[in-house]
Amino acid sequence: MLLIALSGGLPAERLAIADHLVAAGKARLAAYAQTTPRADFGVSRARILGEALASLGGRRSLAGGLVVVHCLSAEEAQVVREQGGVLWHVHGSVHSGSVPIRHGDVMVTDGQAGYAHVRAPLEALSELLLAQGLGKRATTLG
Repeated sequence: MLLIALSGGLPAERLAIADHLVAAGKARLAAYAQTTPRADFGVSRARILGEALASLGGRRSLAGGLVVVHCLSAEEAQVVREQGGVLWHVHGSVHSGSVPIRHGDVMVTDGQAGYAHVRAPLEALSELLLAQGLGKRATTLG
């Protein structure tokens, strides 16, 4: 199951990206938008996220993956990484000082960035699916 967490940017930008990914239907994604507690309660946010992921248990396979809309703390990011998930940082004027960008993290935008290192949400999803061997393979008829 895919696990993608969105960090940085504005809440509306993260919601727009998550909505775009879910609506595309490309990987049967569902969104998880934890709005409380505030970002400065990172340990509490991480505990709640961990409990939510654990409660999905066997039902995680009902969706192809989960988009954590508001990854606001380093502790939440750690939970996502421990579960085999990836961090996508929203490119823009607002960056999260709480969730450091690590090698391998992806920069995404809900608009046109114009930078080679910044991906559109569906482009980033396609690359993730291919990297995890979940992309559809072309077949040759012959």
